[in-house]
Amino acid sequence: MKRRELLLAGVAAALPARALAQRKPVKIGALLPRPPAQSNYAPALLKRLDELGYRDGAGMTFVYRATDAVERLPAMARELAGEKCDLFVAFGAPGARALRDLRSRVPTVFLSIEGDPVRAGIVTSLRQPEGNITGVFIPAEELVAKRIEILREILALRRLLVLSDPGSKNLLAKARSVSEPAGIRIIAAEFERVPYDYAGAFEHAGSEQAQAFMTTGGPRFSTDTPAIVALMLKHRLPGIGFVVQHVEAGMLMSLSSNQQKAARRTAELAVQVLKGARPESIPVEQADEFELAINSSTAKALGVKIPESVLARATKII
Repeated sequence: MKRRELLLAGVAAALPARALAQRKPVKIGALLPRPPAQSNYAPALLKRLDELGYRDGAGMTFVYRATDAVERLPAMARELAGEKCDLFVAFGAPGARALRDLRSRVPTVFLSIEGDPVRAGIVTSLRQPEGNITGVFIPAEELVAKRIEILREILALRRLLVLSDPGSKNLLAKARSVSEPAGIRIIAAEFERVPYDYAGAFEHAGSEQAQAFMTTGGPRFSTDTPAIVALMLKHRLPGIGFVVQHVEAGMLMSLSSNQQKAARRTAELAVQVLKGARPESIPVEQADEFELAINSSTAKALGVKIPESVLARATKII
């Protein structure tokens, strides 16, 4: 054997087998409320996948279906199943349920934005999820209660408009349960069909003398944020949203999970599964870091004085 061949053989023997093996290309199929470029979470997930060695177009193929219409999710889940993916990723409880209901052998990792995945019917247990699925969830019901607390700190709140839709009925129920003992009346706008009649909801809220409004966790409310902000300014009705992007678009404030951290952790669980971990052996995790964002320009435009106690807790002031 030549000296060069001997050297190469020695190097190969010193390397672990996994370093020599060519990793099999993988395909990840995602079911999303909105396309990745418009998503509040997808860019952070893709960035973390890239950092962990799964770059789209370089050993990993990322395909997706996107809709904020809950009734279309089962059909889109079936389309993804036809893509012959190695892993499914879902943002939102309805999408996670649609993929789970396929009863596919393809594992699923989810980010449940609307709250507890046990109550949402995605998994039977947080500690030991079943059905080839695991993920991360945002404690959305807890955040609804905290948003109402913040509004009470700012306003002498007695009447609150809550925007709700089919994907966020549990959050409307939570708003009612925490408001009634505090003497706050909920004025509910329960939208069923697109386009949502925001103008009618704000007109009705004005006639009922609402003092503020809150959006729940439905993805359609993110899509329609510009229209909601325009009505907020027209009716001079302060509003609190559920993602930082709402405040960046002009809403008064938001209280949300740390979106970057939640999405990155979802990517890390996905990589564990791609490397051979069984989803049912990975406990579902709860997002535990939160962000309070305030738009000071909007506060000035609406004539709202934000107390120092609230400003001191803000993680972002625009």
